[in-house]
Amino acid sequence: MNENCVMAAVGKSSLHREWVDENSKFDLHLIIYDDSYGLYKNDTPYVTTDKGYKFKLIYDYLSRNPDLIDRYNYIYMPDDDISIDSSSIKKLFNLMDKYQLASAQPAIANSFYSYPHTTKHKDSILRYTNFIEIMQPCFSQEALKKVLFTFNETKSGWGIDFHWGIILDYTQMNMAIIDDIGSNHTRPVQSDNREELHEYMTKHDLSYDIYST
Repeated sequence: MNENCVMAAVGKSSLHREWVDENSKFDLHLIIYDDSYGLYKNDTPYVTTDKGYKFKLIYDYLSRNPDLIDRYNYIYMPDDDISIDSSSIKKLFNLMDKYQLASAQPAIANSFYSYPHTTKHKDSILRYTNFIEIMQPCFSQEALKKVLFTFNETKSGWGIDFHWGIILDYTQMNMAIIDDIGSNHTRPVQSDNREELHEYMTKHDLSYDIYST
């Protein structure tokens, strides 16, 4: 077992095979949400099947395997349409450790983004922020324990990323967009769960304000 892992809900068009190579020094956990189990069952020792949305699937997986969080220093949770290579994921874990980050995400290098501050900036290693989006968060072990309950709060996950900065106290400069790592979001955002987003934001009295350094 390695010190860090990638944990993802994946389907038949998943790009997770881009994420690993023979030199990968992290574990890969796959939760297959459609009928592609036969295609991916041998991709990793850690594979299961379930139906539902990403964060609820991860919440349920960790609930069934309560020892997993304590096994890893950092856990990266990309959508299955994120294109990123193994060396970049390794760098993500290294930078999380170097800068003692609670949560971070690789910057997005192409045009399929939801929030402008997540796009890649030149001549920058990282930018501190109060907002890491649900598309591809990476958490430290301690941070994941703090935010895990939010994974079970909504069906779609919309809105929970506005909560993470409050829970993790972003004023400690412990959340960042990593510009030193590029990733591509290969599909436009296809879902629209604004009603659920509004309900979650109202329930927890959250602000839509986003900042980055």
